[in-house]
Amino acid sequence: MRSVDTWFLLLAGACIVGPYILGVGPKTRRDWVYLALTIAFLAWILPLMISLRSR
Repeated sequence: MRSVDTWFLLLAGACIVGPYILGVGPKTRRDWVYLALTIAFLAWILPLMISLRSR
């Protein structure tokens, strides 16, 4: 497994599991949308970070 994949899984897992651990899990549709947007942002930004690191 590549480094990017590992980081994505760790961060996405933290975004999903973290709120439940803190007792504030997503309940409304709006909460789930924000969660999905956060994961989409991670999926977009991590490959960009890797391309910058390789230079």
